[in-house]
Amino acid sequence: MTSFIVDSRETNSRIPVHLRELGVEFEMQEMAAGDFHVGEFLIERKSITDLAKSILDGRLFEQAELIAQASERPAILIEGNLLDLPNDMHPDAMPGAISALSVFWGLSVFSSPNQLGTARLLARLHHHQVNGLGYEVATRVLKPKDKPDGAQAQYLVSGLPGVGPEMARKLLGHFGSARAVFAASIHELAQCNGVGPKTAVAIATALDQSPTKFRVTKKATI
Repeated sequence: MTSFIVDSRETNSRIPVHLRELGVEFEMQEMAAGDFHVGEFLIERKSITDLAKSILDGRLFEQAELIAQASERPAILIEGNLLDLPNDMHPDAMPGAISALSVFWGLSVFSSPNQLGTARLLARLHHHQVNGLGYEVATRVLKPKDKPDGAQAQYLVSGLPGVGPEMARKLLGHFGSARAVFAASIHELAQCNGVGPKTAVAIATALDQSPTKFRVTKKATI
């Protein structure tokens, strides 16, 4: 079972109550960093008011450092309307801080409108880690129907790295079929007009790859 821990200081909020109403099982204990430990995620919850205060007094990045060191998947959950800034706060301060959390500390950024929304988001995060989505998400969509108009061959070839619809047409025109494109060597691929050496190598590398790990969404993988 994926762990779900709620910091004991969250008893001051209604989030534990909402989680119980949603049928979520969790433990409450005092946490050294973050407010929620949901499977792989360590999450710091901030209301808009608290977020603004922590930006102004410098606490935000200290807290980010703590949860970034304590978890491989640190996150911040912002609760409320991002437009509700204090009057004395520069309009770029909050988006700048959020950007910095993602860029420099690698935090995922979640948002919710209120405490019930927070509980619902946490419940789904827990559910997905325990049960998955229940179906596989297609890596490519809009697969063309089987018609003799080149659409399927173009669809297959355009899935290669660095290849879009136009490049796929060029490759098919040069080699004659999708099978011939896939069988081509790096040198042969580079002979096609518009295919540079880097793209030729990327295509060959992708076709030669022997994957051992896949993204699976139907069932949980942790």
